[in-house]
Amino acid sequence: MEKKSYVVSESGVKVFSEYQDNITIDKDNPILKKKAEYPRERYTRGKVKGLSRLGSENSEDAKSWNLFRTLQLRSDMQKYYGLIRVQDNLQNLLFWGLDPETGEFDGVLKSILDEIEPPHLWKVQQTEPDVIVIGQKTVVFNECKLGKPGANIDAWNRKEPFTGKHELYKRRAQSFFRQLFIENFEGEARRFYQFMRNYIIGEHFASRLSKAFHLVAIASAQNKARSGLPHEEEFKTFCSYLFDSSRCHFLTWEQLAGGGHP
Repeated sequence: MEKKSYVVSESGVKVFSEYQDNITIDKDNPILKKKAEYPRERYTRGKVKGLSRLGSENSEDAKSWNLFRTLQLRSDMQKYYGLIRVQDNLQNLLFWGLDPETGEFDGVLKSILDEIEPPHLWKVQQTEPDVIVIGQKTVVFNECKLGKPGANIDAWNRKEPFTGKHELYKRRAQSFFRQLFIENFEGEARRFYQFMRNYIIGEHFASRLSKAFHLVAIASAQNKARSGLPHEEEFKTFCSYLFDSSRCHFLTWEQLAGGGHP
């Protein structure tokens, strides 16, 4: 068996020299190569400088690919649908907006992103939903996080203050979020920044496809939020701000890997 080369970072995290060594299925798919070659997807300092983030043993992107691509190729997505108690059949999966069969960014999603996050304002990067599960009746956006076992991690938040462009999100948020969230937008929208973006974009994407929208948060049972709260508690707080949170679900990687019910 060929030995896999890796580097251990200053924080003790193993990062493979070749990201493919961290991938368990369809490891030569073009969208993985495209993802790995983005400059922002490479480490910029320390022992792991220049290596792809996909090669990290704590990469949620690699874990998302390994798990969801396996379910897709093995025609086993009912395992996932069962965990979130949704009755549907898979039509397609998108990873970071990219179709693994064509290698292209989804055209409908791109058109919605251009409306919500105009490219002249989002010059560096528009939102890239981790995994979008498109079924016959539903669209499920999966927001995935993974950290070093036992660590409290920055998961869903935005550290930097909002700028003028984020007023676009504040206006759109009024259709889905309670007034308390709008009144405390600078604090709470930054606290739940990734959830908020996924929810608003997801609702518009699903509506365009005439399907019902669901949001799923996925994290490890071995991690907590930086605040020390369990990720599930943080997610429940986010859901409390929504007019309708009945289509929001929380899962752990451990449940997905083992198939156990939440």
